[in-house]
Amino acid sequence: MDILGRETAPRYKRDDVTSYLLVSERTTGSQKLTVTLVEMAPGGIQHLHAHEPEQAYYILEGRGTMTVDGERKTVQAGDSIFFDSFAEHGLENTGDGTLRYLSTASPSFTAEESERLWPLPSLREGSDDV
Repeated sequence: MDILGRETAPRYKRDDVTSYLLVSERTTGSQKLTVTLVEMAPGGIQHLHAHEPEQAYYILEGRGTMTVDGERKTVQAGDSIFFDSFAEHGLENTGDGTLRYLSTASPSFTAEESERLWPLPSLREGSDDV
């Protein structure tokens, strides 16, 4: 059994967004699934990007504007968003508080990809330096 949490997961931090890598090939050996917890400060932006794994977000807290392949919609706590492989997507926190969501991707990002995408040590292990 593998147990990782916010304090023990590798992370990235940029543009007022912090992502915690919970389940992946790198952290748990998962070949088929990546799960992250993402926290965005007010005004935080996950810039438009695309990748092979299909993905779903579940908004836990807050609200924002989700863009998928040029379509923009308001999302809020309780919403689930699914998008296909290679769909260009991004999210902006347009609320007054933290926007927090779980992201799932399948297949899992490879260990090499996750080393590049989540380069920081866990909160327990290290600093906030990028």
